[in-house]
Amino acid sequence: MTEEGEAGIPPDEDEFEVALLGPGYGESIVLHIGFGSWVIVDSCIDEAESPRALEYLASIGVSPKQAVNLIVATHWHDDHIRGMAKLVEVCSKADFCCAGALRNKEFLAATGALEGRHFSEDGSGVREIHGVFTWLRSKGASPTFAVANRRIYAQGGCEIWSLAPDDAAFQNFLKSVGNLFPGENRTKTRIPSITPNDMSVVLWIGVDDIAVLLGSDLENRGWIRIQESKERPTGKASVFKVPHHGSANAHESGVWNRMLDPKPFAVLAPWQRGNRILPTKSDVQRILSHTPNAYASTSGGLRAPTGRRENNMVHRTIRESEVRLQRLEMSFDAIRLRRKIGLRTRWKVATLGNACHLNDFANIMKVDLNR
Repeated sequence: MTEEGEAGIPPDEDEFEVALLGPGYGESIVLHIGFGSWVIVDSCIDEAESPRALEYLASIGVSPKQAVNLIVATHWHDDHIRGMAKLVEVCSKADFCCAGALRNKEFLAATGALEGRHFSEDGSGVREIHGVFTWLRSKGASPTFAVANRRIYAQGGCEIWSLAPDDAAFQNFLKSVGNLFPGENRTKTRIPSITPNDMSVVLWIGVDDIAVLLGSDLENRGWIRIQESKERPTGKASVFKVPHHGSANAHESGVWNRMLDPKPFAVLAPWQRGNRILPTKSDVQRILSHTPNAYASTSGGLRAPTGRRENNMVHRTIRESEVRLQRLEMSFDAIRLRRKIGLRTRWKVATLGNACHLNDFANIMKVDLNR
């Protein structure tokens, strides 16, 4: 492994970038799709409740107001959407995209009604959606709605497609909208889940010889329907944002075999609430059985011991595959991949802050859980 470069240097104009930011609860993906154009997928916040995507772009000298062309909210779980309203406001040039079901009039009425109620401290994502839609209306702007097999963005040589949600997920969503309204006698409410994972927006990004698959939190049955579709973009992706924090309920072997390159670069954002941690040790083993090139956006939330436990076999495999791996000091945690567009070069991987190889994450997790 080599340590080279500076964390604060932006990508070259002809360089594609995928940066997965994930502090242990929440995730956001920042994409440079070439020639100064940026896309942000989902939002998470720092301790000051500022979107981490804005912090990251500032750290590499990129103006979000000028450079971000598209923002996508994959679903309304609060670990994917906190800070989204501010993100949309700051990135005023960007189009906003979300699942098509969120334009449903019953859902829009529910978000407006619930905004006037008292929310529990951990929120629900409804407030953020309401804030985004309110801002867009004030500017006379309309969202782009993502549905299965729709091209939601095209610029130059880049195309971005939504592969999910499909009609079946949409119909199930509509049946659940009534659950948004809690009992009138409740002074605080945690908005009940209405299967937002089934409504997750899955994205396929293609630029010249590069394809990236962002899995959001879509679970098994959604992936089965994506594989069965004859209308989705063809080809295989070399980078995969593993869905639902690596959980088994989002795993489909056919995705690895039919939609991804052999031994793709797999990135995920761990999730921790109390004693619950994703990915589990069995999740890590399953992912590593498909690729040695797997990384976690953080290990810091697990109270890692001083010094990082390295696995020599893993790093020998990385060296033999000629992957350029950097470790960069940053004030936040992220996995960053960069690759020249059109030259069929290898991905350069950087672990920022407490980000690490997935095997190292498993070692740290094992230490903490046995304390």
